[in-house]
Amino acid sequence: MPLFIYKAKQGPHRTEEGVVEAFSRAEAADVLNGRGLVPIHIEEKQGGGTELKRPWSRRITRRDVVVFTYQLASLIRSGVPILRALSTIREQTDHPRFRQLVGGIEGSIRDGEMLSDALQRHEAHFPELYVSMVRSGESGGVLDTVLTRLAEAMDKEEETRRRAQSAMAYPLLTLTVGILTVFILLTFFLPRVLSLFDEYESLPLPTRILVGISNFCETNWYWLVLGVLLLVALFRRMATHERGRLYVDGLKLKLPLIGKFILLTDIARFSRTLALLLQSGLSIDRVLLLGAQTASNHVLREEIDEVRRQTVSQGIPFSEGLKRARNFPIFVSNMCAVGEEAGRLDESLDEVAVFYERQVERQSRLAISLLEPILILVVGALVGFIVAAMLLPIFELGTRL
Repeated sequence: MPLFIYKAKQGPHRTEEGVVEAFSRAEAADVLNGRGLVPIHIEEKQGGGTELKRPWSRRITRRDVVVFTYQLASLIRSGVPILRALSTIREQTDHPRFRQLVGGIEGSIRDGEMLSDALQRHEAHFPELYVSMVRSGESGGVLDTVLTRLAEAMDKEEETRRRAQSAMAYPLLTLTVGILTVFILLTFFLPRVLSLFDEYESLPLPTRILVGISNFCETNWYWLVLGVLLLVALFRRMATHERGRLYVDGLKLKLPLIGKFILLTDIARFSRTLALLLQSGLSIDRVLLLGAQTASNHVLREEIDEVRRQTVSQGIPFSEGLKRARNFPIFVSNMCAVGEEAGRLDESLDEVAVFYERQVERQSRLAISLLEPILILVVGALVGFIVAAMLLPIFELGTRL
């Protein structure tokens, strides 16, 4: 909790200085008033507060924000005033950092700010999409409804992201461990074993191949490691620039299985967000501008921005703009066209999101069921080749004897 240095009057002639612990300057003033003091000057102490100094204090996760949104929506729906609702949430949370975050929001509202403006001060945890939704709920007098929809959408998006991560985590881990194991074997262990075959005049072809690869790795292993590190650094550097980021994300979409998985996940997230924003009454320009930010792939972001420009400046229907987009399936544009004709575009986008979330779930199951045995077979084949290449000369020697 932050610390505030204060200077206050106690009676007509006595002045007191000290430090008070509070979540905001307004709360510090309330604490001093409760002590019978009249604040003259209150300033936050730099480096004050002990909770954020604890290196073991866990960070605020997206799940914490989802739970906070559910709780705030429930309390507001029950008729609890916003300040009391935030105070209740702050008192019942056991997360030190999140307690401080809620206290800061509460203090900003005490200073006269709207909830959306208070949330905007903490953009690391409440992005522009979240703030815009809350602002639309405040202006329409349906803040509890908007918060509930927002929490549900974030929950479903988090579930889709977890499925995607779980589908890719195990295959990538298996592949990485397998490559490292084979590299270490070829570079540091096999050269000592293969030196036993130096006296052999003729070696079988698999053994000669293994000896050549092992000698190359032993001689140039540091160059190989340096090359891999430079390649990773190059891709990371490219990802920080607009053109490089588009090139890298374009390559991701072309990868077998993984590219389709990324595409389906982003389309499901984008459709869910658009449906939510349209239900909140935002303009199509604002909806597409915020919806583009939910796509993790920048190639898709560029396509969505192009659709927005065509829809706003040229007056082309949203569904027609999606048809011209290269990476969006025709199913999405057809569903949107039906929704536009019926005046229920938000419902159509909701159905698109549900459809592709199911696709992501099926794809994740398929990826896990196929990639796991394939990678095990590949790693096993490499290890089997190494063992066979080492044993073949021994078998040939036994046959000659």
